[in-house]
Amino acid sequence: MVKSVWRKHLIVCLVLGLLAIPIYFLDRALLGPSGGNWITLDFRGLIFWSYIALVAVHVTLSSIAILLFPKAGALRIHLGSMVLSVILLVTGVAVYGKVRRLAMSNEYRALMESRRPLMNVIELKEWSYFPDENHPTEIRVSVVVHQSGRFAGNVTGEQTDSSGSSTTIFESTNGPESQRQVRSGEAFKYAFPLKFLTAGRADDVRVTLYLFKAPSGPAAGDIAKVFMKSPQRDDDGEYLYGVLPPPSQAGVEPSAPPAGE
Repeated sequence: MVKSVWRKHLIVCLVLGLLAIPIYFLDRALLGPSGGNWITLDFRGLIFWSYIALVAVHVTLSSIAILLFPKAGALRIHLGSMVLSVILLVTGVAVYGKVRRLAMSNEYRALMESRRPLMNVIELKEWSYFPDENHPTEIRVSVVVHQSGRFAGNVTGEQTDSSGSSTTIFESTNGPESQRQVRSGEAFKYAFPLKFLTAGRADDVRVTLYLFKAPSGPAAGDIAKVFMKSPQRDDDGEYLYGVLPPPSQAGVEPSAPPAGE
């Protein structure tokens, strides 16, 4: 009797194992890459590996059940085990998803907390158009940094129409040669030469300032802060944000030479 139950159990397990072959090809046929030129979606393996996980749980549960209740019958045990396996698999996936989301949330919260002291490392005291706001060739900023490093930045100016769409009016042309080493607590002026991309007047200016730790290239601990008219947040995990003050009197020469001189 016991040997007969185990024989039936092994036959069912073998059939379930062999079913993995057609399921593999069905998975590749139904879930192959799809999409346009920019985004390609590839879900191959979703059906196959879900089936493998289900069979693994089912074989484990049914084998334990046959050991404990050999008189219950192999087919009855397999039917009950399959239902229980589906419930356990769905529950496990749901629990894993919640635990994963919680871990990611805690990780993001810890990242935000660690970045909080960086909020005021770069201060933009004032900025102005040069020589004037109507025909600027440069934007000049007055900056204070509270850590040492390699300072750089860029500026963009956009115009927004009544429909809400934006057009870039100008952008800065600073190259790597304009970057400068700064000391903690240093106050200095920095100039952004402008290149106009289209005619018009910018009503939204953004000044992005960087403080790099390494003499060249990116490194851990680099700081990037965007000064804009109405920031929606203080930090997104990559960029810090601050309010851009109104431009000061245009045409005033900086008290220190522009970067690169």
